[in-house]
Amino acid sequence: MSKLFAVAVSLWAGCLASAATLQQLSLDQMSQSATAIVRARITSSYASFSGSTIYTHYKLQTSETWKGTPVPEVVIPGGQANGYRQTFPGMPSLQAGTEYVLFLWTSSTGITHLVGLQQGIYSVSKLTDGTLQVSRAAVSENILDARGNQVKDQPVQMRMADMKSRVSAAAGAAGR
Repeated sequence: MSKLFAVAVSLWAGCLASAATLQQLSLDQMSQSATAIVRARITSSYASFSGSTIYTHYKLQTSETWKGTPVPEVVIPGGQANGYRQTFPGMPSLQAGTEYVLFLWTSSTGITHLVGLQQGIYSVSKLTDGTLQVSRAAVSENILDARGNQVKDQPVQMRMADMKSRVSAAAGAAGR
C-alpha cells in the first residue's frame, strides 16, 4: 500500500508543477489504488481558497459504489474564487449534470482527489441499444510509463458492465 501511496503523492506533486507529467496508470492500477470508485453525477461546483491555492469542489450524487464508501465531493486544483483565478496544467474539469465513473483517493486529511487526474474520469453514455458505455479521451499532457519513457496515451471506450467486472477483479486482487 505504501507504494501506491507514493504513486499518488508523486502524481499530486507533479500536477502542481509548472508542467503536468503523469504516470500512465492501467485500469487495474487505478482500481487498486483508489479508496473509492463511484458512478456519480456532478450536481454543482464551487471554488475556494485553501491556503494560497484555489480548489474547485465538485458535489457528487452517487448512484453506484463499486469500491469503498461514496464521498460527497471531489476537489481539483484551480478555479476562480474571490476575484482570483488559478490554473494548473493538466487539471481536468467536470461538468454539472454529467454522469461519470470516478476513481477517487481520499487523503488522511479527508480531501478527495482523482486518481491519475484525467485518467480517473470516465464519461457515461447510453448507446442506441440501451447499453451503458464509459469513455475518456486520450490524455494530452506528458505521460510516462513505469520505466520513465514518454508514451502516447490512447482514448478508452468500453461497456460499463465490462469495466465494472475488471474493476471488481482488480480491487479484489488488491485486498488479498
